[in-house]
Formats: sequence, C-alpha cells, structure tokens
Amino acid sequence: MIDLKPYIKNCEYIGCTHIKEENCGIKKAVEEGEIQKIRYENYKIIYQELKEREENKWKK
Repeated sequence: MIDLKPYIKNCEYIGCTHIKEENCGIKKAVEEGEIQKIRYENYKIIYQELKEREENKWKK
C-alpha cells in the first residue's frame, strides 16, 4: 500500500489503522479526493480479511 504511505504522517495516532480513528491522514486524503474512495474501500476489505485471519489463527 505504498501509495497510501505519504498520508500516514498526517495521522494523529501512531499505529493508526485508518479505519475507526478520528484525525486520520488517510481518511482525510480520501475526503479531499487525493486518494480514490475505491482504493480506500479495498484497503478496508484487505485489512478486515487480515484481521480475521489473525484472530482465527489458533482456532480449529
């Protein structure tokens, strides 16, 4: 997600997930049209898939 990297410096929190946080540089860039909304939506899908995979890693 190298194309999102320049906007991370504008996030208020270190470790921002760019999902639920206020004052997120990525979300602000989407609102301002600097990042395409579909690109951000794809990021959220990938983030959720990886989060679920990690949560279910040890379950059988």
